[in-house]
Amino acid sequence: MFKEIEDYREDLEIKHLRTKNHFVLGLLLGMMIITITYMFVTAFDLEDTITLMIGFLLVILLNIAQLAYGKENYKFLQLNKYITTIYVYVLAIVIIFLFESPVTITVLFLAYAISAFYQDIKVMTISNVLLLFSALMILINFPEFLAFPSGSTESSFGIVFFFIFFIAILTVSSYIIIKQKRFFYNQIALSKETEFRNIDLLIDIQKQATHTDFNTSKFYERSQAFLDEFSQKIEAPNAFKDKLDLMAALENNTPKEKLLKKYPLFKDEDLDRLEYLLIGGKHKLRKIAIKMSHTFNIDIKKREIFSETHFKSFNHQYDNLDIKLLAFVVFYAALKRGLDGISLPSDQAIHNILTSTDYYYYIDPKVMRIYEKNSEVFETIAKDILRKEEGK
Repeated sequence: MFKEIEDYREDLEIKHLRTKNHFVLGLLLGMMIITITYMFVTAFDLEDTITLMIGFLLVILLNIAQLAYGKENYKFLQLNKYITTIYVYVLAIVIIFLFESPVTITVLFLAYAISAFYQDIKVMTISNVLLLFSALMILINFPEFLAFPSGSTESSFGIVFFFIFFIAILTVSSYIIIKQKRFFYNQIALSKETEFRNIDLLIDIQKQATHTDFNTSKFYERSQAFLDEFSQKIEAPNAFKDKLDLMAALENNTPKEKLLKKYPLFKDEDLDRLEYLLIGGKHKLRKIAIKMSHTFNIDIKKREIFSETHFKSFNHQYDNLDIKLLAFVVFYAALKRGLDGISLPSDQAIHNILTSTDYYYYIDPKVMRIYEKNSEVFETIAKDILRKEEGK
């Protein structure tokens, strides 16, 4: 719907990918401590213990390095999840061959669980291939681990079928989780852009209704006067003077090239940071202030955050009944008005839309009961709204 949604979704992916990488790093560290401690306690071969410990340390150090570089370029974070997935399976196979015990087969499923934390289609594909390859390696090198009392042919067929069927179940479950994650990311990104556009609309309505805009010149004059007095009070030079002058110039849409020539000590990055502090027009700081003024003392329940239908619902549980009624009336009037280029729906069609489609479940049942019992009142309100819109 909006091209900005792609950027918001990518930001969400990067933010949560960094968190997932930290979590996987913690799991690897815990896995190394448990494994190496067990090998020392059981007097395992010292050379094999040190070799395995070096293997764990390599993947841990690699994760730390990728996380550090990922702060500058998120592609390192994406690369890290592929490398870690492959490396974890390599470590799992090494552990199985070192211990030569059926119990160590569980390490493979631990490796699958670690890769599943990334919730990525490509990682899931790599993990499935490696899990199947590891199962074949066990069947070839340690067939006695999975032997059944029955004949060898039936036993081999049953084991192969079990692994394929088990991997298929894991794949389906992982795919469902990934699709659900994408749904939430898409809805959050759409909600964010919709919220920005609504705030832009509020700013435009304020200008049209009051015929005035935020007085940025007065704001910077007062800020400059305050900082001058503050600097004199502490007997120090005013370090903010040039920055405030730059912000005032940016508010007036002065070209950055001109500002960089006038203030050679500042760079492009400095101007970008100062832009985040602008309070005029439709800059972010003003939008944050408007959002704070409209969300003060609103209690959002956890069940609302994780509700799939909540994103497109007229039944926000933190709203009172008056707000829900108002939202429904505006929606009803919008249906009555129709869209340019699209045929106007009849009154019966609108009634069917509200009572016989999914919209019925997106509206508070109390509001729907009021509508069904007093539909003529809503009809009168809608006509009044449309009459005012036409200027009659």
